[in-house]
Amino acid sequence: MEKFSIKGFTVYVLMSVGALIALLPILWMIVIACKQQGQALKFEFLPSGSSTTSPYTINVGSDKSVLLLEYQNPSAQTVFVKGGFTEGKEIEMSNDKGVFTTTFFDVKPGEYDYEFIVDGELVGDPLQTNRRDGRPLLRVDGQFSSNITPRNGTFAANGEITFRFRGASSSPVIAKLQNGQEITLQGPDSEGYFTGKVGSLTPGDYTYRFNYAQGFWDGMAEIYTYRNFVDILFNRDFPFIRFFFNSLIVATLAALFTVAFCTMGGYVFAKKDFYGKSAIFYLFLGTMLVPGLIFMVPQFAIVTKLGWINSYFGMVVPHLANVFGIYLLRQYMETIPDSLFEAAKIDGASEWQLFSQVAVPLSMPIMVTLFLLVFVGQWSNFLWQYITNTPDSPLRTLPVGLALFKGQYDIRWEQMMAGACFSVLPITVLFIFAQRFFIEGMTSGGVKE
Repeated sequence: MEKFSIKGFTVYVLMSVGALIALLPILWMIVIACKQQGQALKFEFLPSGSSTTSPYTINVGSDKSVLLLEYQNPSAQTVFVKGGFTEGKEIEMSNDKGVFTTTFFDVKPGEYDYEFIVDGELVGDPLQTNRRDGRPLLRVDGQFSSNITPRNGTFAANGEITFRFRGASSSPVIAKLQNGQEITLQGPDSEGYFTGKVGSLTPGDYTYRFNYAQGFWDGMAEIYTYRNFVDILFNRDFPFIRFFFNSLIVATLAALFTVAFCTMGGYVFAKKDFYGKSAIFYLFLGTMLVPGLIFMVPQFAIVTKLGWINSYFGMVVPHLANVFGIYLLRQYMETIPDSLFEAAKIDGASEWQLFSQVAVPLSMPIMVTLFLLVFVGQWSNFLWQYITNTPDSPLRTLPVGLALFKGQYDIRWEQMMAGACFSVLPITVLFIFAQRFFIEGMTSGGVKE
């Protein structure tokens, strides 16, 4: 049995903590990708046994008709309503975990047709049976009206607020007003509703929340979902498969051609003698001191002149001149004994055979390493692929596509992270199959004759 070592245990703990810190961004990305819409920026990972709804506002008055509309669709991003009571305007509905609601005041009694606009597409109300010319028809005839039996049926009339809440698995359910007043709702009834009232209120607007008890798995379902991954794969506005294969083609072509050119360049600088060899090599190294963004403007001008906008050529060719790759291959090939090349020459090997049958096989570990480095760099390249493709280009890559989830007013972090999870898969698979070469290439030392 090995003797316990404090030093070894300390090193093990430190390496484990370092590995956890290194993996933390990926773990965080996966967690955010699995969260419900609107939950990404909330520091909540396990249910606390109770939940609080988003704040609602309702108006208390004696001469006002209140109209509550509700549309339930967990996969929808934005829902607008348009009807006679909106005077032809599109009114955005508030989203509470896939339940979209909005309230209208001072609605005159009568019949109104209306439509929902879900993610830019006109849809009817499948739960409304009354219709006019194919569109849902809503009848407003009292202090409170609703198009369906809502999950959240709170309404106000005659200085009194009536609370109706459905969604809790057990009591208590408490309505908390902004002024600090709390009303414990009774129930549930046969339909699953908790109800309660508060009266003697002066006319005005009242903001309130519902706080309700919930089971562990009910709470987990309110925090996490798999729908973000499904929406990524089958979203008409986000052709993920096309973006994915565009990225795969660009990264693979860039990596293959870069490795080919750098291997030839490294071989020449390592094993051939020609006039000005050292000066040219150090001139190449000097270009590495220039920030890459400075080259972007002339590169873009050249690509535009050549007509390579919206093409694979424009995304791949400018990145094939990789000075770091030449340096990497040159340093590695210098460790290959010259005697191997001399023996091959004595056996009658041509220059191409020296390169392809001696230099390339012995340099395979560092070539695979360079392939991985270039592939990862081009797979995650956003700026260049963004400026060389117009917004309607069919060749947009995955990093550019993920930017579509950033709108003018909001960012869909959950779906963006779900797409990022998919984008990590090729790099992970590639490293798993090539890790032997990668580790060998990064740790190999000099070979002495």
